Amino acid sequence: MLPPNPSSTVGNLIRFDGFVDENGREISASLPMQELVRDRRPWIVSPMYTRCPHTCSAITAGLHRALDQSGLGPSEYRILSFSFDPNETDDSLRRFRARMELPSDWLTLRAHDPQAIERTLKSLDFRTITTGDGEFDHPNLVAVLAPDMRLNGYLFGINVSPTELARAVRRARAGVFAADAWRPYLFLFAALGFLASAWVFGLLLSRRRARTRRSSMLSETV
Repeated sequence: MLPPNPSSTVGNLIRFDGFVDENGREISASLPMQELVRDRRPWIVSPMYTRCPHTCSAITAGLHRALDQSGLGPSEYRILSFSFDPNETDDSLRRFRARMELPSDWLTLRAHDPQAIERTLKSLDFRTITTGDGEFDHPNLVAVLAPDMRLNGYLFGINVSPTELARAVRRARAGVFAADAWRPYLFLFAALGFLASAWVFGLLLSRRRARTRRSSMLSETV
């Protein structure tokens, strides 16, 4: 599966309108935007589906472990796992929570209509393919959102690094997008590139002059 393209998605507003939690409660009703902005806690978002036989449980377990080792406190982030399976149920979400031993403040969500899933996945550029056995092929990643639920960046892979997770959450809290984090170094990269080009040019020029001198000396000898 092709991973999302951050250059076209970072800054997108990621909404969960049409999603419900494991108790059937509309999630958008319990997450007013004004409260989120005041709260200043970034979001850690994990796309998954509970029937996944391969990576979804591993990603969730790895994320749980990374949070424990990251040094982040519960007051520094919000976290949710949302299912992209249109056949997900409240009961399957509850079983997933119990199996993964998720804390009470870790939201688990499902969409009650396919259009809600499509809107959210499109905003994340998260593409899935249904296989012949009814399972899904999908990218392996965790998304980090700013407090206002705008996409800040991705952490790719099954095992999330505690250090990278903490850095991404604090960057999102400060309002620094993943692409912006590199901007202070762009001038340095450009300067190094210029110096490297100048060195190569100088080297080629000195070699050319050396060849010219040798040719002149041979001509004078003859």
